[in-house]
Amino acid sequence: MKFKLILKNTLKLYLEKYYHSRKLHAEIRKFKDPRRKAIYSKVKLSSDQEKKIDEIFVNYYGKKVSYIWHRHYTAFTGNFDPYYIPEILFIPEFESYMNYNRSYINVFADKNVISIIAAGVGVHIPETIISKANGILRDNEYQLINWKRAEEILSKKTCFVKPSIDSDSGRGCILLDSNKGDMISALKGMGDNFIVQERIICSESIAKIYSNSVNTFRVMTYIWDGDVVCAPIIMRIGQGGSFLDNAHAGGMFIAINDDGTLHKKAFTEFRDEFFEHPDTHVAFEGYIVNNFDKIIASAKKMHSAIPQLGVINWDFTIDKNEEPILIEANTSGGSIWLFQMAWGCGVFGKNTPAILEWLRGRNNR
Repeated sequence: MKFKLILKNTLKLYLEKYYHSRKLHAEIRKFKDPRRKAIYSKVKLSSDQEKKIDEIFVNYYGKKVSYIWHRHYTAFTGNFDPYYIPEILFIPEFESYMNYNRSYINVFADKNVISIIAAGVGVHIPETIISKANGILRDNEYQLINWKRAEEILSKKTCFVKPSIDSDSGRGCILLDSNKGDMISALKGMGDNFIVQERIICSESIAKIYSNSVNTFRVMTYIWDGDVVCAPIIMRIGQGGSFLDNAHAGGMFIAINDDGTLHKKAFTEFRDEFFEHPDTHVAFEGYIVNNFDKIIASAKKMHSAIPQLGVINWDFTIDKNEEPILIEANTSGGSIWLFQMAWGCGVFGKNTPAILEWLRGRNNR
């Protein structure tokens, strides 16, 4: 028994190291992209700024880190913060250690699962019309149905369809209208795991900014010192007629305060800047999104329901009834760059020293 336990722990440690190495190299490759190089090459940190970075990371993390990430965020936002977290420390280390159980990552990322959990704790989700899980087709009451019944249910509906697993950045999402084509043929091409939901109509204050997409709030929560902590939040907004708001799909993102007021400037991933929305000309600075406080409360409620994972990136919006709606839970591959680019500061704020010390301890096991 003792030998089996040692073998199990050794294998677990090996897999953890392998995952760390793979993710580490992925983050390094990202910053070899010429588009990112063009941004951070514009900034050379002063010796005083480099000293501040070294003091924090050597004292708490135990070693120096490359200045590339601090240069990138400083160039992007115009603001230097020694507390910026390099991306090589987020997914490969913080997220990996906080969400060490890969089984939970896969289960809670499944949109057909997280919707059930949300309903159980009273967090609103888009109405499910039909879904397919592991090749099994179901109606909104989880009764098994065939394609003929699915066609009857979907008649005269406009729906949003997305893969329920292995989906990110809007990949694989489609908008279907029963009046504009064969919905069933399209759904049969979606594979064995998808969810068909009602099309969300955003609240008036959100739709006024841009109404062609469901504009969402990316909310990162993490469990620290026995509490669910909410990192600074960003809003993602579509543009140019697209129904997607994701940054990777050409959308923009902007920082939003806890009182629902937007910051002055929105960005795209490679630093296009907007002081107003290019399609609607709504000015961003000081614009108020009503009932934003409900988003924060719902995100914390959701994370409290699944503490098996230490850090989760949630996508929420506010619907026409002014209620928060959970779109999905992102349990891996969190985009820390979104928050730090939009806010111009480190994502963990005053918790940074303690978190760096914790990472140091995990790395030295």
